Amino acid sequence: MSTRDFTIKTNVLKRLAKEAVFYTKEKEQQEARIAAMVAKDPEDYEIKKQREVLEETLDMLPDVERRRKAARQDLANLVTNANPDVKGSKEYEEAVQALEASE
Repeated sequence: MSTRDFTIKTNVLKRLAKEAVFYTKEKEQQEARIAAMVAKDPEDYEIKKQREVLEETLDMLPDVERRRKAARQDLANLVTNANPDVKGSKEYEEAVQALEASE
């Protein structure tokens, strides 16, 4: 287990956390866009397409959360089973910080 493993798994966890935030914001924006479109013209065909986009976003949220939890568990296992010589490294400290931030 090298410091490279810590770097990779830490970055995966950070990326998935960003994805979760992105999809949550996209969901809110899409809902607002649909509400505005319905208020303007409830019969518009574009509303149906925007609802499909919203459904795709809603489908991604549980998947991202599942992958984030798995990445967090992988990193937690790596930190728990770290060699003593790795525990003082910058990569190890970043991994611990990423775990704390993802709680």
